[in-house]
Amino acid sequence: MKKTAYWHIKTIAKDLKYLRDISFYSLKKREPCEKPAIRYSEWGNLAPRYDKPVCFFCSYDKENTIRENVYHYLNELLLAGFDIVFISSSDTILDADLKKLSACCIRVIVRENRGYDFYGWKTGLQEYSQYNLHSAVLLANDSVLGPFFSLRDIIAKLENHDADIVGMTDCPRYYPHLQSYFLYCKKSVIASDEFIGFFNRVDVLGFKMAVIRKYEIGFSRLLGHRFKLSALYNLKSVPDRHPYAERPENWIDPTLHLWEPLITELKFPFLKKSILTRRRVNVKEITAALAKSGSLCDAAILAEWIQPYEY
Repeated sequence: MKKTAYWHIKTIAKDLKYLRDISFYSLKKREPCEKPAIRYSEWGNLAPRYDKPVCFFCSYDKENTIRENVYHYLNELLLAGFDIVFISSSDTILDADLKKLSACCIRVIVRENRGYDFYGWKTGLQEYSQYNLHSAVLLANDSVLGPFFSLRDIIAKLENHDADIVGMTDCPRYYPHLQSYFLYCKKSVIASDEFIGFFNRVDVLGFKMAVIRKYEIGFSRLLGHRFKLSALYNLKSVPDRHPYAERPENWIDPTLHLWEPLITELKFPFLKKSILTRRRVNVKEITAALAKSGSLCDAAILAEWIQPYEY
């Protein structure tokens, strides 16, 4: 009973804090809202393949570099059959990186760092309006490290899945939803009024929790009315012997609280960067989990992945 009351009070406190913060943010918000400037938008060296899915990949690095783990992720997407539209919100991109990105992408976009990833995806969809000619759209970002396993088998699972929108993981926090770092939307979805209308209404929000509630959760809530949503690695797939500090289910974020069993037992291909920056998980724990999972990830590349910079 005491534990139930604790989590109930904590939920109320979180909601009140959100209402306070969103109120302060609304008072400070500039009117009218300025659209983030697009600093660069050019075609890459690869021609679009409309019979293939296209990935809109959002990236940010405060040091204005494209890290090796990002190139690794992009290469795995290419091998899995994706065309890539790369959207950076870093202040600038070096010419050497632009050249490398052009070699693996159909389009490269650099935009002002406002609006978080949902506005980045909106920008990508506007700049590359041919997305609806592709077989599917993947919304992804570099908030994760990996993939630690080949994406080709996973993509086959996405394409053959009976759901219309497939994510990697789901989360029951606030409202059951697919987590937005990886959202695979099939043809029927990207051609729908719901999908188009959702991104038309995406605005510049500078308050991260508002983005989570309005857009990450809102995406699942809106499109879930018409389409079937599912996660490849849902909470129910994690063995029951891995409780997390007896938390109620609606207080569990699987990418943070269940990262180890996801990798070691289910061969989940990603690790959230916030595991390193916010939860301070020991690097040895991650290395041991990858070894146990049978991942063949390059240890030299891993050394850069574990640098504790903020996302």
